[in-house]
Amino acid sequence: MRRLLLALLLFVFLFTPTANSTSHLDSHIIILDPGHGGSDKGSTACQGLTEADANLEIALLIRDKLEANGADAKMTRTGDATLSNKDRYDFANNNGGEVLVSVHLNGSTNPDTNGTMGLYGKQGKDKKFTQVLHQRLAAELGVPDLGITNFASGVLLKSNMPSTIAETVFISNSDECAKLTDGTGIRQQQISDSLFNGISDWFSQGQTDDGGGPPPGKGKP
Repeated sequence: MRRLLLALLLFVFLFTPTANSTSHLDSHIIILDPGHGGSDKGSTACQGLTEADANLEIALLIRDKLEANGADAKMTRTGDATLSNKDRYDFANNNGGEVLVSVHLNGSTNPDTNGTMGLYGKQGKDKKFTQVLHQRLAAELGVPDLGITNFASGVLLKSNMPSTIAETVFISNSDECAKLTDGTGIRQQQISDSLFNGISDWFSQGQTDDGGGPPPGKGKP
């Protein structure tokens, strides 16, 4: 009797499907665009780490998380390459991207300034997507919420899919710079986790952008 019970338990274990909390990402094509690169270093306010390099570090982490959960993550650059906005939106459009996330860190001449902001191009195409991702960043990164705002970038305006520029934190902020350069990679992981969570939220909700979301934020610093 005991052997029969063990056999039944083994059968249930082997043949009962297990839930995958991120199965909604399976086979979705997600374009990751690490901002700047090559001759364009972005903000250089953080000694020892340019914005371009930090953007790439974060985007590579997001790619790994997406691919581990069945998504098809494609990157506009995987090294220190110089890309135009046209290079970026052409890549997204030509590779069948369903969403585009352009990964950035913000900069200011004030080393105390910090916050997270989402930028969208077209209200009907991009705004709701930007809001979904921004909600995660604002809730999880422990920095001021600077809201979302419209920004006339060719990467956003000429991409065919819901797109956003995520100005995640200020690399020029003294505390952020220290975290990003402490050798642990923990802050990069935290930022990539929040962006991954936002992308996951979008697909789990079966979203299509209809221009919803709150009013724009304060504007690009």
